[in-house]
Amino acid sequence: MPSDREYELVYIVAPTATDAEVEALQGEVSELVQKSGGSVENTDVWGRRKLAYEIGHHNEGIYIVQLLEGPGEMIAELGRRLRVRDQVLRHLTVRVDEDLRKVRRAAEKKKATAQRRRAARGKPPLPEADSAPAASVSPGRDGVGTGDTAVPATDAGATSAAAETAETSEVQK
Repeated sequence: MPSDREYELVYIVAPTATDAEVEALQGEVSELVQKSGGSVENTDVWGRRKLAYEIGHHNEGIYIVQLLEGPGEMIAELGRRLRVRDQVLRHLTVRVDEDLRKVRRAAEKKKATAQRRRAARGKPPLPEADSAPAASVSPGRDGVGTGDTAVPATDAGATSAAAETAETSEVQK
C-alpha cells in the first residue's frame, strides 16, 4: 500500500476575507502539507462564486482548489486545522489517485491503439507528448477517461468526398 497518495482539497473562504488573508491561508495549508512530508502539486483559485445555499450568513464564497500529494495522516490534520478557522466556511478532501490512474490507463490504451492503427495504415507514429500539445482527458461518469481530442480534417479527405459526390451525381444522370 503506497504511503503517498494524491488528494484534491477544496475549501470555501468567507467573502469578507481580503486577498492577503486568502494568500496567507493558502500558505498555511502549503506549509502544513510540506511539514507532513507532502507536496502541493497545483493551486487554483476559482475566485468569488455564489453559494448554492447560505453558509454562516454568506451567499458567496472564495473557492480554492489544491492538488496535494502526501500521507493520509496529513489529511486528518488539514481537516482539523481548516475546521477551526473562522474564515473557512466549508472544506472537502477527496482522494483522486484511483480515478487518475484509471484516466491515465485509458489515455495510454487509446494512444497505443492509435499508434497501432497508424502503423497498419503505413503512416509514421504520432509525435511524443513533449512535442505535441497534451490531449485533454477528463473522467467520465464511470471514472474512465473520455478523450476530448479533436481530429483535424484533411484536404485529401475533403477532396475525395467531393469527387465521390461528383461521381454519384454523374451516375444518376
